[in-house]
Amino acid sequence: MRALRDALTRLMQAVSRRTAPGLLAGLALLAGVSAAGQSLPPLPRLPLDTYEPGIREPITQADAAVRQAPRDPERNGALGMLLYANEQYELAETCFARAHALAPAEARWAYALGRTQVYLARYDRAIASLEEALRREPGSLPARLMLAKALLEGGRAEESRALYEKIVDEHPDTAEAHYGRGRIAAARGDTKAAIEHLRKACALFSGFGAAHYALARAYRETGDEAKAREELALYQENKLGWPTVPDPWLAAIVALKTGANARLRKGIQLTEEGRLREAAEEHEAALATDPKLVQAHVNLIRLYAELGQPGRAEEHYRQALAVDPNLAELHHNLGVLLIGQGRNAEAMDAFRKAVELNPAYADAQNNLAYLLMTSGRLDEAAEHYRKALESRPPYRAARFNLARILVQQGRIREAIEHLEQTLLPEDAETPRCTYALGAAWARLGNREEAVKYMREARWKATTLGQTELLASIDRDLRALGQVP
Repeated sequence: MRALRDALTRLMQAVSRRTAPGLLAGLALLAGVSAAGQSLPPLPRLPLDTYEPGIREPITQADAAVRQAPRDPERNGALGMLLYANEQYELAETCFARAHALAPAEARWAYALGRTQVYLARYDRAIASLEEALRREPGSLPARLMLAKALLEGGRAEESRALYEKIVDEHPDTAEAHYGRGRIAAARGDTKAAIEHLRKACALFSGFGAAHYALARAYRETGDEAKAREELALYQENKLGWPTVPDPWLAAIVALKTGANARLRKGIQLTEEGRLREAAEEHEAALATDPKLVQAHVNLIRLYAELGQPGRAEEHYRQALAVDPNLAELHHNLGVLLIGQGRNAEAMDAFRKAVELNPAYADAQNNLAYLLMTSGRLDEAAEHYRKALESRPPYRAARFNLARILVQQGRIREAIEHLEQTLLPEDAETPRCTYALGAAWARLGNREEAVKYMREARWKATTLGQTELLASIDRDLRALGQVP
């Protein structure tokens, strides 16, 4: 080893100042240094045994290919893309760093590295990587948008604003750039400009959920509650909507998203978007790849229950039971299915089984408590609500219903303590929780606090268009001698 090192040293010393750049690059690689003059990160060791069958094989093959030719940037980058596609971002970052170091003139590896670093919230590194990508390919719109985002998230708002403005000048139909300008204007307190930019973003891409939400907040700042309600409703319909620009690298990533776990993750995302039939199809596709993927069976119990197909739901329950009968979520989801069929006694047994297997399963504790509460067994219900809160203190539904029980038991001050903790986060449930807190103060005889919280609940309910709740609040305000 020492002899090799000495030989390399003598060879480097013998190179004149006129040596060709290609020879210098070759000598650098021989010495374990990249052509960019950076030390090459070691190849990551992949936890191959932990990957499900659908993705293990392609990742294993790509890993073996890299180890056969560790200085091949294409093989390093290809492995990184597979890892990125399967959400192994830490490992992907190392592969992209290697690919970029080995082929510094390739803009795509610098872009891939920067994009991954943004996802990992490593903004300073991401900015450097994306700036390098843009030096190689100055006109790349995806890289410019990603850099603007990294600058904004990394606390460099003025640089981000300047870049977004350049993008808008050159690509006026880019909704994401208008959204970025709107965010920055809102942060600076320029609500008028924020509304202008955000409205433009929403006009260019009507399903832009984040822009609708930001616009709702801006309208609320101006006191225009009607428009704020409209934008909140649009946000609720398009929570995950985001505009896209042509991006060959990202298109290649999407094409790599195969394997049971990838299909399962896509199914879960579709469920969150409310696209239940498509979600069920993705779960079934995951099981076609790996029939023993028990989480897919478990999720399909609830999906088919909501789709009105109890027979198929029970079929997946039986299949999951054969794979792992001691999975608490399995019995919990069966309970949800049984409630939908009006079979509450059987549902209660299913939830009891779930909490026996996992006493810290907050959802199962909450659902069992609800069935007990609605059957009049208040003490037992309160016990299970408390267990749910032990596992998940911010569990709003459990805390709210526990407070309801405490009010019925005459323990008003204790109920108020719980209701005060249900007011956040600010969302569609907040008006109901605020109203309940006002009603509890009224039960305690504190008219001033009751009126204060009921008026606040009334404003929030009006903002969200909750007419039935508004009618109840108005009735109680009149009972307290107040004009709604």
